[in-house]
Amino acid sequence: MKNYWFIGDIHGEIALLNKLLEAILKQDPQQITFVGDYIDRGPYSREVVDRIMNLGLPVICLMGNHELMLLNAFENYAFGYNPMELWYRNGGEATLQSFGFTGFFSFQSQMKTHYLQFFRSLRMSHVTEPGPGMRILATHAGISPLIPVADQLLLKDYKDLQQYMLNKQLDMEDSFLWTRETFFKSSARLWKGNMVVHGHTPTIKLKHFIQEGRYPHFDFIDNDLAIRRNGAQGEVVSVGIDSGSTISGRLTGLCIFVDPKDGPASSMSMRSLTVTREDIFPRDLGAIGS
Repeated sequence: MKNYWFIGDIHGEIALLNKLLEAILKQDPQQITFVGDYIDRGPYSREVVDRIMNLGLPVICLMGNHELMLLNAFENYAFGYNPMELWYRNGGEATLQSFGFTGFFSFQSQMKTHYLQFFRSLRMSHVTEPGPGMRILATHAGISPLIPVADQLLLKDYKDLQQYMLNKQLDMEDSFLWTRETFFKSSARLWKGNMVVHGHTPTIKLKHFIQEGRYPHFDFIDNDLAIRRNGAQGEVVSVGIDSGSTISGRLTGLCIFVDPKDGPASSMSMRSLTVTREDIFPRDLGAIGS
């Protein structure tokens, strides 16, 4: 069985990441995709980045809105607000301390080149095709109705995103790194032919949106996963995998299992692993198709 893994928002929680990776690596994964937000809030952002950079197997690293805030602050790139203040308000100070800096300006002048290169080269999104007829579109926050999927897939890195948003006169909050409610209430026709895997919105927060009656057809797995279906019993069209690591002490990985002998998407199945500092919770989530 081939297996493809997707790991949710880590936010400097190195103990959770190490425990989850220990379990995943025993599965001999074909690929691990990280959906962004490696840094901020938690105390070990540098250790998380080091661990990922040195994994030594096929890894896809996506940009999250927290890496975007770091780069915008570093380059003083913003319109109408102070990017350094925005980053600080969202947990950036913990990242500075993790990298050994006592202030922002020493970070700007002394941050090591290989770390900056890591952040600048993070991908905007990635499509994995584990089998015939199946496309897994991984992105940090979801799909923005203001950015066609075809355009999103053409954007490769931070510079591409900057230029696109400037040309289209869009705010970063309108992007697929930051979207929330507009994605959840959008029709899945926007990303037809893809199953979206995303982080960014903790599942417990998404539950509150649902309780207000605005978004149908979500299945929640504790406070770890949010599975959206195309209709009450239809195929899976998106999966949210943000367990809220710094608040809950939990980190989740989603796996797509594929038997190479099988072709139809309905024969592919999902499993997940959620770790705490003490426990591991494996789950069989069933088939992807209807």
